[in-house]
Amino acid sequence: MAARSPEATRIDRLKEVGRYALGVEWGDRHESILPYRSIRLACPCTACAGTASDAPLAPAATQPARLEQLGEESLFVRWGDGHETVLLTEELRDLCRCAHCAGEPEYPISGR
Repeated sequence: MAARSPEATRIDRLKEVGRYALGVEWGDRHESILPYRSIRLACPCTACAGTASDAPLAPAATQPARLEQLGEESLFVRWGDGHETVLLTEELRDLCRCAHCAGEPEYPISGR
């Protein structure tokens, strides 16, 4: 993966998207919609690292009770079940699965 510009991992704005996702507006004008479940499963702590991505999670485990930016380079999440996650903004940006970030062709269906 090519190195990103510093703007690509700078969070300009966080917003709730429905009840199940976090919207992130990045400094490079990209916008991500990240399901809370994906953020929780990305938790790098020892307890979460061995959890399978298809493992069932209690509803409270995927509902943030608190979101807070920690400086310019990380995001803190306290989940409804009391667990806490800290992710670097670079790790958060890596969770974006939009067509652009997933490397989809510009015109995947029509080929034009």
